[in-house]
Amino acid sequence: MVQDNKLGRERLSSLIIIFCLFLTVLTSIGVNYLDVKVLNIELIDRELYTVITEKGNVNIHPDNVLRIERTYTKEAFTGEPVELDKIYTDKGFVYLSSQAPYAELGKKLMDTVDYYGLPLWERSGLDWNSLKKYSYAVGTPAQQVPLLFFLISLQYAVLTIGGIALIVLVFPLRLGEEEWESSSAFAQGEEESKQEEQDELRQEVMKSLAK
Repeated sequence: MVQDNKLGRERLSSLIIIFCLFLTVLTSIGVNYLDVKVLNIELIDRELYTVITEKGNVNIHPDNVLRIERTYTKEAFTGEPVELDKIYTDKGFVYLSSQAPYAELGKKLMDTVDYYGLPLWERSGLDWNSLKKYSYAVGTPAQQVPLLFFLISLQYAVLTIGGIALIVLVFPLRLGEEEWESSSAFAQGEEESKQEEQDELRQEVMKSLAK
């Protein structure tokens, strides 16, 4: 009975993990499909920039910039130094690679609000909760933003459920197996002790009959 319950829980956990992996792949494909790539950045006026994307052009002013995340220089697989920065605006975010052709204008846009080149610059009075609603690539059509957030939320939920199923699959079943083995060993020990008592009783009876 214990063994059957163990196999049942193991099958259920395995099915949940497989289903979560399938949904994770599916949502990743969806998020990647909805992702909008930046093609170029152009300076139109003194402080007005146009971000050219696959879905159209987006005008960005320094007043639109909400947060800037700068990274230290790292080496790419080719051995070349690379910097990956992220600019959050109220029209979406822009990933900025130092190897991109528009990297110089992107840095110029960042320098218009962050004069000191801080690793993290954030507009005063802004918190992460209010920033999360702009966590999509600049140029993403407005009608696709809710779908993108839904896919990302679903992905997080699926990963959480899959992780819980994996924990249930690995740890409790091992504990149950150890308990089952210990109970089996205890039962076997009791049977052996009973058998020994019966053997001793039988020997005493045989001795009394022999007398």
